[in-house]
Amino acid sequence: MEREQKGVEAAETVGAILQGMLQVQRPTRLKELEMATGISAAKLHRYLVSMTKSGLISKQQMGSRYDLGLLTYRLGQAATHGQELLNFLEPFFENFVAKLINPDLGQAVGIGQWVGDGPTIVKWFESNSPLSIRMKPGVQLSITTSATAMLLAAHRPREVTEPLVRSELEEKNICTAEEIKRVYKKFGVIKKNGIANSRGARRAGLNALSVPLFDQSGSLIATITTLGMSPGFDASLEGEAAHLLRKLGLELSSKMGYVPTM
Repeated sequence: MEREQKGVEAAETVGAILQGMLQVQRPTRLKELEMATGISAAKLHRYLVSMTKSGLISKQQMGSRYDLGLLTYRLGQAATHGQELLNFLEPFFENFVAKLINPDLGQAVGIGQWVGDGPTIVKWFESNSPLSIRMKPGVQLSITTSATAMLLAAHRPREVTEPLVRSELEEKNICTAEEIKRVYKKFGVIKKNGIANSRGARRAGLNALSVPLFDQSGSLIATITTLGMSPGFDASLEGEAAHLLRKLGLELSSKMGYVPTM
């Protein structure tokens, strides 16, 4: 049985206060927040002073009501930013898939993101091919073999990705310093080239190509992945499918204000 990990009580109290702020009509009085959270008014007041200083909470000038602060709103915007952009771009993904009349150029397009503890596909767009090659959205991908996952990992801090890399390599009984070095060398090449590919990583004969999608700040918000079955689908980095996918990635990134650096 897994032992429960100990946390920081103060952080949990801050979380409870923020949850309470979402339950009451804002701006709210201390008494209303006390009833929503079950935290005593005296304790609430001390926390609200610190949370106001940090920007998580705001207090009306010359008043006694509290609201969410600027930092809280910025966190909310950051959390929804990527998904809002993807919703805006959906018609472009659908148009791209509609043009994949030739199955050699791919049979489905998936949108990948780093969600929670790892990489996953969050949305699928299929062509009219009779062959269904989709996986369920939300399934965590292999960080050492999946084109989508490797591209996402290449843009994440090593301290975030290395535990996942080590875990996968340990499952294969190949977790050596040399193998870890090889994986990160590959991540470096993928980041430099702006494209990743895989052959049979998830299913025999199923190949994939993946390119990044950047926002105005140059941050990676998602990957665009094309899937197809071999031998028809060419997953090489120099093939026509790779060329079309690179072009789509650059076009959509530019629509979000991204300007490539030389």
